[in-house]
Amino acid sequence: MRSGVILAGGRSSRLGVDKSLLQIGKRTMLEHVMENISDVIDEAIVVARDEEQGKAIISKIGAVDIAYDSIPGYGPVAGMLAGLKKARYEHVIALACDMPFINSNVVSHLFSLVEGYDAVVPRWPDSRIEPLHAVYDTEKMARACEKAIEGGKGNIVAPLSTLRTYYISIEEIKKIDPELRTFININTANDLEVVRSLFQKPV
Repeated sequence: MRSGVILAGGRSSRLGVDKSLLQIGKRTMLEHVMENISDVIDEAIVVARDEEQGKAIISKIGAVDIAYDSIPGYGPVAGMLAGLKKARYEHVIALACDMPFINSNVVSHLFSLVEGYDAVVPRWPDSRIEPLHAVYDTEKMARACEKAIEGGKGNIVAPLSTLRTYYISIEEIKKIDPELRTFININTANDLEVVRSLFQKPV
């Protein structure tokens, strides 16, 4: 069985609003992510930065399992750890909340590759990686996040240095999602407009 951890606690400094609750079509961004992975996971955990945000999420989208980032200053590593501690299953897909075109077939493929590894992480040709669109061994990634925090490291890439990681090429993912929409995210107002226009087009 599989868990999904969706990080929604970022400050969205460039947009100035809570990205997780931005409306895309008839649903919030968070709802799109949750809906898109619902068929390939057995539980979903949303990580909020505090109770205020958690209440806002629940009031907007209804009942949802929420974990709270309780270690300030460590960004997504602390958020990931909070979600992993609440996850019930051996493997987890970790996702950012601002990827409304998450492809369930890509997610399923990442899960299929994790046997024998601690992490399956997409990697671009220029060596950039997608640690918030990746599958992890829940317990081992939690320990790696704890060690990263103990070492004063808040970068989400830090825990990977201690894990057996399979880096899947973007070319392989293209076979499933030719336009790579699964990786489209929103950081700026322009990104938001692009996504809203894409949302009107067929996949």
